[in-house]
Amino acid sequence: MQNFTDQRIRHILSLSPVIIYTCRAVGDVGATFVSENVKLIFGYTVQECLSSPSFWRDNLHPDDRDRILANYPSFYASEHYVHEYRFRKKDGSYLWVLDEFRLVRDSEGAPLEIVGSWLDITVRKATEAALRASETLFRDFFQANPVPTIISDPSGVIHMVNPAFTVSPGFSAEEVVGRTAQELGFWRIPADRERMVATIKQDGFIDNLESSFYGKDKQPMTCLISSRAVELGGEIRILSAVLDVSKQRNAEEALRKLDRAKSDFISVAAHELRTPLIAIVGYSELLENSSNNSLTEEQKESYLSIIQSNAYVLNHLVDDLLDVGRIQVGRSLGVVKKESELSGIIETVTASLRVKSPQHNILVAYYNTLPETLWMDSLRIIQVLNNLLNNAIKYSPHGGTIKVQTMTDEEKVTVSIIDEGMGMTPQQIESIFDRFYRAVDVNYAASGLGLGMGIVKQIIADHGGELFVSSTPGEGTTVTFTLPIKQ
Repeated sequence: MQNFTDQRIRHILSLSPVIIYTCRAVGDVGATFVSENVKLIFGYTVQECLSSPSFWRDNLHPDDRDRILANYPSFYASEHYVHEYRFRKKDGSYLWVLDEFRLVRDSEGAPLEIVGSWLDITVRKATEAALRASETLFRDFFQANPVPTIISDPSGVIHMVNPAFTVSPGFSAEEVVGRTAQELGFWRIPADRERMVATIKQDGFIDNLESSFYGKDKQPMTCLISSRAVELGGEIRILSAVLDVSKQRNAEEALRKLDRAKSDFISVAAHELRTPLIAIVGYSELLENSSNNSLTEEQKESYLSIIQSNAYVLNHLVDDLLDVGRIQVGRSLGVVKKESELSGIIETVTASLRVKSPQHNILVAYYNTLPETLWMDSLRIIQVLNNLLNNAIKYSPHGGTIKVQTMTDEEKVTVSIIDEGMGMTPQQIESIFDRFYRAVDVNYAASGLGLGMGIVKQIIADHGGELFVSSTPGEGTTVTFTLPIKQ
């Protein structure tokens, strides 16, 4: 009966994935028993395991031996010990084992025997190593990702942000971690977040959801957000990459705006160019056929004057188009500076426009003495003053006062053209230097190609000066430019 029981226990132990062993607790601590499955796992026979007192110590991995032996004495205090190490198989390779043993005492409490088990945990250790490598890779990628990335939970609490997030929206990690996106006011359209969360719950992900966000200090942003539901530490998290596309969207809108302006320009340019051409052709034909009609000399002179005036207008339009072409390809407008008298230019231009527009009261005010001469291109400055004063006249359709005002300091002369006309909104002021833009009121159709202010800005820049515009709808506009005194 005893033999049957021994066989039964031996067979049970041989089928177990755990190797059972016993050894003496004091003195020679060589193994006194090892289950037969040791051969299946380690390749050693039972006899080989029992033959040498140092069998266990000799087969410890060299990198683990000192650590294991140093901790071994603490076993006698706890009576239960668990540790992991690498153990050499008979073929020379190593397995990771989980060694767990207990201390058996005699009736007087003295250590008598150790009962333990070896469990092969090589696969588990490889899995743990792969997981650590994966976590390291994820952490490195998360930190190095140039796209702002957030890890949050489904309720919106932010657990982690990468360095790129602190650059684009402008928040520091300390300002956002532990707070919700709702608290921080990220989403300008809260319904978009609800839609994102609902889609993630249903599909596990969402890609390229475009929405509006607020960065730090309520800086508006347009972003594409892509999110994934991931499991971290046994809990569901939402991993979100937030790509700031504000510049792209602004550029696209600017391009659409320019395309619309170009379309408008083609229509306006055709009209503006056709008008003087029609007059030139029409009056030329009248003069050509003067032998067949009775035109007086006075009429002929009048027709020639009209032809000349319209030719001047046509030449002016062509010059503007050529100037814009030069600006567009980054070329200078050919400013040739020499010593010139600014006051004489102002008086000549204003005198001419008083005749052209008698319903406007054009005044000149010198708040202190102008320099005798300035280094400037007099023809280009005449172009600037003509453009700005014609704008002031054009957008003051009911007349009123237009003032040209100068102020001189040690470094520059400041010239302001002030009108009491229609004025402009801040949005219109932002656009007036764009090519083909015309600040047109819905109830007022103004002529022109919408090129002048861009040309004026370039001329002043070529002189080393600056240009400023301020305006209030219904109250008028002030355009100010500066010219350096020294070359």
